[in-house]
Amino acid sequence: MNDKVMAERFYQDDADKIKLNWFCYEYANILYWEIERSDKLAGYRAKNKPDRIADFCLYYAKRMKKSVYNSSAGKTKGVQVSDQYIYEYKPDCPGKLARALLEAAEAALDEMNLVCSVCGNRCLSEWFELTPMFDNLAKNGWPT
Repeated sequence: MNDKVMAERFYQDDADKIKLNWFCYEYANILYWEIERSDKLAGYRAKNKPDRIADFCLYYAKRMKKSVYNSSAGKTKGVQVSDQYIYEYKPDCPGKLARALLEAAEAALDEMNLVCSVCGNRCLSEWFELTPMFDNLAKNGWPT
C-alpha cells in the first residue's frame, strides 16, 4: 500500500499518534483504493483530482472515528458507515453517487476487518495508546 491520504493528516503532534488515528489513516487509504477500483465511481474519478478524492477519504475516515470508538467500546453493535458523512462533505451529491461511495466505504470497512483480524497491534482495543507506527512510516515508508 502507498499513501494516497498522507499519515501526517491524522495527527497534529506526538500526542495524536494514537492507535485509533492509525486505524483511521489505514481506513482512509483503503477507502481511496476502493474508490479507485470501483467501476461505479469511474465518473467520480474523472471529475475529481486525486487530491480531492484523498480529501474526501480523510473527511470520511475522521468522521467515522466516533463510530469506530463506540463499537470497540461496546456502546454500539458494529461500526456504522453512513451516507450522512457523504452528504456533509458534499451536500449536493446525487443519490446514485452517494450509494456508490457508501458501497466503497462498506467495502473498505470489510477490508479493515480482515486486516485487523490478523494484526497484532490491537488498534481497536487500545485506541488511545501511543503508537510508533506513524514515526516508523515516516522513517521507513511502507514495507514492501
